[in-house]
Amino acid sequence: MNLPTFIKWPGGKRRLISQLEKYFPEKFGTYFEPFLGAGAIFFYIRINRAPKKCIISDINKDLIDTYIAVRDNPQLLIKHLVWFKRQHSKNFYYKVRQLFNEHRFKNIKRCAAFIYLNKTCFNGIYRVNKKNEFNVPIGRYKNPEIFNQNTILYASELLQDTIILCQDYREILTLVKKNDFVYLDPCYDPLKKTSFTEYTPDKFSLQDRYDLHQFILSLDKKEAFFLLSNNNILEVKALYKQTAIFSISEITAARCVNGDVKKRGKITELAISNA
Repeated sequence: MNLPTFIKWPGGKRRLISQLEKYFPEKFGTYFEPFLGAGAIFFYIRINRAPKKCIISDINKDLIDTYIAVRDNPQLLIKHLVWFKRQHSKNFYYKVRQLFNEHRFKNIKRCAAFIYLNKTCFNGIYRVNKKNEFNVPIGRYKNPEIFNQNTILYASELLQDTIILCQDYREILTLVKKNDFVYLDPCYDPLKKTSFTEYTPDKFSLQDRYDLHQFILSLDKKEAFFLLSNNNILEVKALYKQTAIFSISEITAARCVNGDVKKRGKITELAISNA
């Protein structure tokens, strides 16, 4: 499947599209994706459903700035990425990480640094500490593909006329209308206390779970379609079972984010929808 995902992201849905597609509404208005990440579902929707309007967003400013750079100035972005690729080494990686955290890179060069770090860090993880500093060590790659020019150009083509916003997911609520489709792939409820949730300095909390549930109830009241991905947790199932019309299904996914390779494998995730 030729989806131009130009970054890696924990929990990316590229391999799950064949399972998730059955929960997409047949027809819908505007497409929203407020937890963007690598954007596999967005690119698939854009290619295969061709919605008249797409609004994609995320709270991660560097991620959103990079999408805007891919949309608006892919050639300059590629020029910077060529330079980063030529300089790549262990020492260079840690120097770039330091300068990135010090905000020494500006504008599109910072976006190129973001992609460089994403493609050369351990397992493509985006993780920050309490100071909002990217702290992932270098990955064990002999010759990492930092970028693919054709992928970036194709992504740029698909992003044309797409509204790209840096904001909290709840801010789309004023824009969503009847028969619009919202795909939600948030930072998952952790399966256990040590599960990865460090996309921002504040970890996903129990209150976040309830806030997201209330947001989804608001979407349903607007008669918009939604599809939510989450970990297969009994408490999450129970929360959404309170609304009888919601469909709660299990799909099979691969666990890729674990420092111990032996602990990676197949797990089940939830697909919750009202379509």
